[in-house]
Amino acid sequence: MVIDSHTLLWWFEGGERLSAPVREILSGIGGKEREFMVSAVTFWEFRLKELRGQLQPRRPLREWPDVLIQTGNVRLMDVTTEIWLMTAEIQWGHRDPADRIIAATALKYGMSVLTNDRRFHESDSPVKAVW
Repeated sequence: MVIDSHTLLWWFEGGERLSAPVREILSGIGGKEREFMVSAVTFWEFRLKELRGQLQPRRPLREWPDVLIQTGNVRLMDVTTEIWLMTAEIQWGHRDPADRIIAATALKYGMSVLTNDRRFHESDSPVKAVW
């Protein structure tokens, strides 16, 4: 499952804003039953928001990748040329580049996206969304 940016943020911030099913799914992080992915674009989004004063994380952003890798079943996915091309080719009305990258990552690896973003739950979404 690909973890959307806000889902990762809410999980790192304590999980109170997550749905019960998503809390249950994320409780499996650290186990080997399921693989999770986080796109590198997530950290770009977070850093931009932090620089604009829109995000003040409890834990420094620079620590997040290491914390995720240490769980053992979260992979950090670079945005490859193939994913960039898929991002441009997706037939989807949503224009947010970060969300399109996350969707393309999910499509490439045949995964659903853990997200509360309504655009991922609409009928034209190219991926399955779980919330």
